[in-house]
Amino acid sequence: MPKTNVRSLIIILLVGIFLLALYSSDVLFMPKLLIFVFILGAAAVFNKLDDLVRNWFVFLAFVYLTDGIRGLIYYVTCKLQLPVHALYVLRGEQALYGPTIPSVTLQRAVLGPSAGGIGEFTGLQKFLTFIHGSHFVVFLLIGLALWLRRSRFFRSYKASFYALFSLGLTAFFLVPTAPPWMVSELFGLVPKLLHFNVALYNAAAPGLTTGFNTNPIAAMPSLHAAFPALCSLILWRLGRWKSLPFHLYTLLVFFVIVATGDHYTLDILAGILLAAIAYGIGFRLIKPGLPDDGPAAEGSRRKRALALGCALFALGIGVGIFTRNGFRSAPEAYEYGAGPRFADIFARELEFVGNYGAQFYFGSYRLVHGDTKQALGYFERALPLARSFTERKSTEMRIKACRAKLQR
Repeated sequence: MPKTNVRSLIIILLVGIFLLALYSSDVLFMPKLLIFVFILGAAAVFNKLDDLVRNWFVFLAFVYLTDGIRGLIYYVTCKLQLPVHALYVLRGEQALYGPTIPSVTLQRAVLGPSAGGIGEFTGLQKFLTFIHGSHFVVFLLIGLALWLRRSRFFRSYKASFYALFSLGLTAFFLVPTAPPWMVSELFGLVPKLLHFNVALYNAAAPGLTTGFNTNPIAAMPSLHAAFPALCSLILWRLGRWKSLPFHLYTLLVFFVIVATGDHYTLDILAGILLAAIAYGIGFRLIKPGLPDDGPAAEGSRRKRALALGCALFALGIGVGIFTRNGFRSAPEAYEYGAGPRFADIFARELEFVGNYGAQFYFGSYRLVHGDTKQALGYFERALPLARSFTERKSTEMRIKACRAKLQR
């Protein structure tokens, strides 16, 4: 075997071992990292390792960094008690569709008799969960195909995704928003939604969701919709009707993320709008076909890309470790049922006097933030509103804990 091939295989092996080691620390999301390794392997096969460093390394490092930033946004939002929103999208959805929102309708269709509870998962539910998870890697595979076959558009592809990530993360920070399943689980404002895709992920690989579900209040806009929507716009430009199968995949993703309760249809519309803006930035402001590098010597370009990529990866690792340690230092303060300050729920507190979920949330929030006496009052109001044995026992345990804490 030629030395270059041996060297390439060794590089791939070492990178794979390194990523597995990092994954064991709960800092990274393994499936996306496996795609990184796959891209490295493709570059080796097509003898494009040098091009990989110049064209991919910074982009992959940026994508990795954004995973850490998502978690950091959630950490900062809870830590600083920034306002989180649960009602505005729900009210808009109900204005469009009536009291029964699409997530409820689709779950009843997908889950059948098991809707609202955990039963035996069907092949359809497993397929939909697979489609849900594919979102995290498909956009990178589209980029790989462009790089290998339509390389003059790759620069615009990267620019559009830089814009998409940046705008999306900004929105998550400015307007953190609860998804339908959370509004259902915490406050009971819509019929019960089963987050069946997460249940399937955890059944297949326990702990898998810790790597990508780092911010549970990042529903608006839906990047889950924006990623395939942006890829659809790019592929339509390049292939028109030849890209129809991917457009059908995009519609399937839209269906899935509503059926799982991860997003409202309004989240999806916002994601499509975001994708259109990012496409305009990447393919209108940056002309395809321009050289991807500056006029400097090739060796210098590669060194700069390597240095910047390493810096971004290091920053991403640092952000991941920082937020992970922050979450572990006070886990209860970052649980979605107690950590975030749902400002619109608090503003309408009197409307939720008879709502068990809201009273339990108010109590949990006050308890986590040190106001034990007020928390006890909320839990005592929640107790007679409990709708099940489990809710009653959970509330009784919280009341007992509060009283014990007050007697110290």
